[in-house]
Amino acid sequence: MRSWFALVKREFIEHKGAFLIAPAVITLVVTVVLSLAILMNQPEIAADVEGMPGSVKFFEAAYMATFLLWGIYMIIALLFYFSDAFHADRRSNSLLFWKSMPKSDLEILGSKVLAGYTIFPLAIGLWVMITGVIAYLFANVIGLIVVFYNAPTILEFINSYMQITIAGACYVLISLLWYAPIFGWAAFLGTLFKRWSIPLFFVIPAVAVLLERVINIRDLAYESKILEFIMFRLEMSGEDTMEFDPEVWIMQPGATSAWELITFAISQTDWLHMGIGVLMLGGFVYLASEYRRRLIDA
Repeated sequence: MRSWFALVKREFIEHKGAFLIAPAVITLVVTVVLSLAILMNQPEIAADVEGMPGSVKFFEAAYMATFLLWGIYMIIALLFYFSDAFHADRRSNSLLFWKSMPKSDLEILGSKVLAGYTIFPLAIGLWVMITGVIAYLFANVIGLIVVFYNAPTILEFINSYMQITIAGACYVLISLLWYAPIFGWAAFLGTLFKRWSIPLFFVIPAVAVLLERVINIRDLAYESKILEFIMFRLEMSGEDTMEFDPEVWIMQPGATSAWELITFAISQTDWLHMGIGVLMLGGFVYLASEYRRRLIDA
């Protein structure tokens, strides 16, 4: 267990810039920019706030938006992390040290996946929650500037904050599991091609789609199965085709229920494909470990 902890801790130390320091800088810059915007545009803010729906819903919408933006950042950062993590040992000549540990290549690469699915999302989650508190503070500042706008009370804030945090964490977990084969593909390419893994991450599927179309060139109505699978994974759409209307949702009274959001997410998830994706991630990790064990000289 201690060796596992050491391996995961090592990953955090080596990549804390992307998952701890950079988010801190982004949060600071956005906070300063928004503060200046509020101070320099008080009349415009008063006009925009007039007719605004309930302050609780407005806070929830702002907090959900931070979840979405930080989630996009996390997915991109994890993509670059996985494309680099499986071959980073070779750059620093530390592969010999890690091969000398009583851990197999599969376990070492497994620790990298564990780090990518635990401490890094938790680090981003920390900044999401900090951003939510900052959003509440801004709501109070706007309440001081605009006399007819009342920020959520502390009890309303705590309730909405916890509901959105719990629901958002569930959505993030589902997203991470759903994109598992994409992360595994990036990690496997990184093991084989090192720094060329990112361009090849896009080039290889594009070539495969092109070859598939050439093979079926006589069928003018043929649609690429490979492209269909890729888009299915990227879109992450459920069975409910009803479009979400933010304007309708934000005008609904009362605080948002985390349970309703979570049950909706569970009902919209294709769990069979979710399981297949997780198995694909495991397969990519196993192939990468075998490549390291058999073909990379320490």
